[in-house]
Amino acid sequence: MAGFFPVLKIDDFILRELTEDDIGAISKIWGSPQVTEKTTGPLSHDESVQMLYVLRSLWENDAGIRWGVELDGLLIGTCGFHNLNRGARRGELGYELDYECWGKGYMRKALEPVLDYGFNIMRFERIEVFLTVDNDRSAALLLKLGFTLEGTLRAYALSPKGLIDQNCFSILKREWKEQSLPRPDRRL
Repeated sequence: MAGFFPVLKIDDFILRELTEDDIGAISKIWGSPQVTEKTTGPLSHDESVQMLYVLRSLWENDAGIRWGVELDGLLIGTCGFHNLNRGARRGELGYELDYECWGKGYMRKALEPVLDYGFNIMRFERIEVFLTVDNDRSAALLLKLGFTLEGTLRAYALSPKGLIDQNCFSILKREWKEQSLPRPDRRL
């Protein structure tokens, strides 16, 4: 994958490569207790910088891709794929959004072209998401996008609180194609 980083545009959003200029926005997002409550817990500035480099390295190491979600010139979140299994043609989707942007439909709008990219460019047959069981907002988003809740993985992930249960959601390529979601023109 390494090489030219794909930029996706939809309406007012630009999904683009993360850069060092994003450190302030990333630190704000991952330092937010609301954003990270269902995952790692708030990250320090230094931990946020480390995470930025980890996510940037996904593309460089052919291990996935993570876009910065930009709206009106401001980075408001990230989304993309990691934990790829090329043989089984699947990838895991991850995302987060600045707390101040919640409830406005921004992540749904950003994820639609990302899912298209995963199925059509990365040639996935399956995309998975693992969420902490009580992450109701994110679960509702996934269901709106056509994901299916497959079940609960008990004591599956480590958090600052210890081992936590996670729900597994997935969507298959054929399900994505069959949906009647209104989709604006997407330019890849």
